[in-house]
Amino acid sequence: MPLPDISKLTPLDVERVTELREQAPQDSSLFVRLYALFQDEGPVLIKDIVENLQAEDRSALHDAVHKVKGSSAAMGASRIYALASGAVEVCRSDEDLAELRELPALLEIEYARYCADAKRFLD
Repeated sequence: MPLPDISKLTPLDVERVTELREQAPQDSSLFVRLYALFQDEGPVLIKDIVENLQAEDRSALHDAVHKVKGSSAAMGASRIYALASGAVEVCRSDEDLAELRELPALLEIEYARYCADAKRFLD
């Protein structure tokens, strides 16, 4: 099971980001704070993914990828979410973890792309 084709997805789901910004109308900094956490968390999780791929630790890899999946869903990071969803399926199956060898590099690109696009929503 190869990673999904994300070329037709937008890096950022504007509807989800707008929803996030409107969840706490009295506190417009909610998205700003979540964005900062998401931006800081990305490199840490990618490092964990690299280490767990090298160690072929399917369980720890699943945990790291699942964190990426959850945070990207919350932040409206469509491409990251799709990659993480595909990777979770590989981790849950008996498929060769080598299917995920490109995942860290793709995630780095997509985190950078999302963060650049999300800056327009920072107040």
